[in-house]
Amino acid sequence: AEDKRRRNTAASARFRLKKKEREAALERRAKELEDRVVDLERECEGLRRENGWLKGLVVGVTGAGAGAGATK
Repeated sequence: AEDKRRRNTAASARFRLKKKEREAALERRAKELEDRVVDLERECEGLRRENGWLKGLVVGVTGAGAGAGATK
């Protein structure tokens, strides 16, 4: 009975250790994903700004070209 209790205690300790390791791994992964989200949001904002700037150039060129073409 004492041997069974000792084995059970050891098994419980191993289980708790593995559980802590799994939780730590999940927390690390969550942090990595949160960092990735921040990076992607920053990149998205930059691309939106660039897209708006490029649209402005295209509209400006198209508008100027249409205006010049209309006067000819």
